[in-house]
Amino acid sequence: MADNKQIAADVLAAVGGKENVRSVQHCMTRLRFNLVDASVVDDEAVKGVRGAMGVAKQGGQYQVVIGTNVPEVYNEIISLAGLAAEEAVDENLDAVGEKAPFTPKAVLDNVLNYLSGSVVPLIPVLVGGALFKTLAAVFGPTLLNLVPEDSHFIFLCNMVYNAAFYFMPIIAGFAAAQKLGTNGFLGAFMGAILIEPSFVALQGVEGAGFSVYGIPAPINGYAQTLIPVLLCVAAMAPINKFLNSKMPASVRTIFAPFITMVIMMPIAMCLLAPLGDYIGKGISGFFFWLAGTPLGFLAVTVIAALWPALVMTGMHVGMAAIALADYASTGTDTMLLLAATVQAFTVSGVALAVWLRMRDPEQKNLTLGYFITQFVGGVGEPLLYGVFLRYKRPWIASIIGGAASGLYAAFTGVVLYTPVQGIFSPLSFLGGDTANMINGCIAIAIGMIVSFAVAWFTALTPAQMEGKE
Repeated sequence: MADNKQIAADVLAAVGGKENVRSVQHCMTRLRFNLVDASVVDDEAVKGVRGAMGVAKQGGQYQVVIGTNVPEVYNEIISLAGLAAEEAVDENLDAVGEKAPFTPKAVLDNVLNYLSGSVVPLIPVLVGGALFKTLAAVFGPTLLNLVPEDSHFIFLCNMVYNAAFYFMPIIAGFAAAQKLGTNGFLGAFMGAILIEPSFVALQGVEGAGFSVYGIPAPINGYAQTLIPVLLCVAAMAPINKFLNSKMPASVRTIFAPFITMVIMMPIAMCLLAPLGDYIGKGISGFFFWLAGTPLGFLAVTVIAALWPALVMTGMHVGMAAIALADYASTGTDTMLLLAATVQAFTVSGVALAVWLRMRDPEQKNLTLGYFITQFVGGVGEPLLYGVFLRYKRPWIASIIGGAASGLYAAFTGVVLYTPVQGIFSPLSFLGGDTANMINGCIAIAIGMIVSFAVAWFTALTPAQMEGKE
């Protein structure tokens, strides 16, 4: 087991001692130091600490990658340095407060940061609702046929699933507003306006028209969508912030939200929401088109092969956010989320092979912890930093195994119905026919078996097995 107190002492010394630390926080896997003088820190010395997997410098912080035992190490550092303990922070807050130059790359980074920060927090809702759909598939006529299609149980499962996805604009509006530093409930209000029942009912009225202050507005369905409300909240946030900054406190609470919505109604209903609807349909159409082309199988194969590298670089967050936005409107995925799911156990296969081959007791115990964290919980960063980045050669096995799993899933037409991570990943394929479930599980098994076999022969040198490299 890791000696958390020793790790804490060694990391603290390597960053310049407690005198060089203003404050420290932690997230899921990292210690996040605010240092007096970061220039005095030797990165290689920090990386050389047993129990430290790497360093990163983001958001003005000096970050030390520890792994899933970071809360215990953090508590020891707080005790040793005599600092005040702080709440754990969100991994996605790194870019907050950073001023990047105005370049196309910076704009794209900001867009993806906003998209991921707004969509990723919704994953528990998506998964929770979708798992009820999975229950209906398991116990209903689709699989076990234990309850009839018209039973109250199936009705309840469908009701919960529909609630999670139909009201997505409200939940996404709240998350997006919080991401932009404005009132989350105002963002939820914006989402609720888009799916207000009397407006929704106009879609079924032949020849119905709608206008805002005399400006014609399309009558579109915004339920079960994300892009329209994200565009609207992005425009609403600066308006609301400006009004709050200019209005006296005595009238701000009442009139700032009201005037914000007065200004936003034509912008939202006549321009941004329809634009977002067209963009969302375009993204969905692109994924469906690509999946049906000769390149569809290649896209799934490449994404599955490279997914661990995308995770390590952080590129996966923006990509997954776009895919989740598409998934929220369609309820299925045949591209990015599918590739990420079928390859998930490939890195577990690598970790298992490394654990069995490793002879150094400390590294063997650490690798077992990485394997359990990834296999059970779907948290891969400790494994990627502790094994892949450390030994380099495991990447070969992961790429080959991931490509094999993605290729099989693409050729057999596997469809993902529920984006589930970790040990319950096979549940992702419940919702279609039995063949879909079988082929999805086979794809996962192929990825893990192939990566294990390749890693067994290639992942470690004799010196690495002995803990000498």
